[in-house]
Amino acid sequence: MGKFFNRISLIPKPLRYKLMIAFTLMSIIPLLICVYFATNFIFPAYKEGFNMESVSFVILITLVITILGLNLAKGMVEPIVQMALDAKRIAGGDLEHAIKITGEDEIGDLGKSLNSMTQRIKDNIAELRNYGERTKEINFEINKKVLALSGLLQIGSLISTGAELKAIMDMLADKISHMEDSNPTIIYVINEDTNTLEPVSLVNFKNTETIKRPLILGRGILGTVAVELKDFIIDRNTAQISHEMEALRQHYEIKNALVMPILLHDKCKGVLLTGNKVDSYVYSKDDLELIRVFVKQAAIALENDALIKKAEELEVVDDLTGLYNEKYINERLEDEIKRSIIYQRPCSFLMLKLGEFEFYCSQRGRMAGEAALKKVAKSIADSLTPVDKAARFADDEFAIVLPERNKKEADAISLEIKKKISDLTVDSKADIALQKLNAYVGISENPIDGTTALELVQKARQRVKDAMALQTKKNA
Repeated sequence: MGKFFNRISLIPKPLRYKLMIAFTLMSIIPLLICVYFATNFIFPAYKEGFNMESVSFVILITLVITILGLNLAKGMVEPIVQMALDAKRIAGGDLEHAIKITGEDEIGDLGKSLNSMTQRIKDNIAELRNYGERTKEINFEINKKVLALSGLLQIGSLISTGAELKAIMDMLADKISHMEDSNPTIIYVINEDTNTLEPVSLVNFKNTETIKRPLILGRGILGTVAVELKDFIIDRNTAQISHEMEALRQHYEIKNALVMPILLHDKCKGVLLTGNKVDSYVYSKDDLELIRVFVKQAAIALENDALIKKAEELEVVDDLTGLYNEKYINERLEDEIKRSIIYQRPCSFLMLKLGEFEFYCSQRGRMAGEAALKKVAKSIADSLTPVDKAARFADDEFAIVLPERNKKEADAISLEIKKKISDLTVDSKADIALQKLNAYVGISENPIDGTTALELVQKARQRVKDAMALQTKKNA
């Protein structure tokens, strides 16, 4: 029965069909009834008498048909109006709103299409939002790697220029800490004499006094990492927080931690620790690889520092003047003193300092000063025998070991050297006052002035100061 009524009803009919029915009910049928009423009742009524009941019946039928037509038209117009309002609401941004489907005609199909379109828009917006979040994450990772690369280049530049190890490690710790958001970072270096881990650089820690204390190798998490040579991680993926882990977190005031050994030729030279206070944090594979690159830079810095120290120990010649350096001449002086004591022979030590050299450099520049030092060094070397040894001690300070020479003989050599220096024209383009250099000399002899290299050096240096003070007094 329901199917029968559904077939004969206008609900499933097309909109065009409904409009035709409504137009017929509202215009054609009432018009035909009026024509019928006029031909059968009004005109005959003049002849036979007016029948009011028949007229009323016809008018009633006409009104009923007209009302039905209006209701049908209203049933078509109202869903369209409501759909327009719903579409406007959706266009305003309320994508959660859905159009109510009241029929299975074209209006219903249109409503379904709009709902389907709205859902697709929602899906696309969600996909774009997810894509935006992913793009943001990718950009963040790219920026982090760009900053890391920039940091690595700066660190490499420091290493290549022979910067101090402390400066390199400070930059390493700073760059690692800024990979996220000012993460606390500390670098320890192994002291092989004491078997301890000693901090060389730390950033973003509040309680630095306790953190600066050395750690014993093999004890605690950091000491164990230095011995076992394995990375250690505390983050959200850590299955269980042990007592040692909790102690580390409290000591460094962090929630997550990454500890890596600094390896050089498969031998631990130090340990890096970095961490943060972020909840539910996980160290990604990219994070580990990026930090591991910095750790390798730290290993390179340690190796470079060791090579520089070794080279300094082996180096005996001053690069600028070609004379021996201070380390070599001190060792040589010590040997000559021992020999002079054994064979009961004299050994003198001569120290020479250039007067007004700093003023000369300030007026003529550093390059002119270096050129002058080379000329002075040549004058000194030309005044010595093959047995004598000359060295550059400080910037403008020279020293000479004179085996088999007593103080009187050393004084004669010093006068010759002073004359050669005073005769030098160190800079022909300079003012007359800057063209010449003078020298102040101090002489000490073994064993009169001392029996060790240190004693002879100190005595000679003091006599240079006395000579300079005396000259200043004379000038005044």
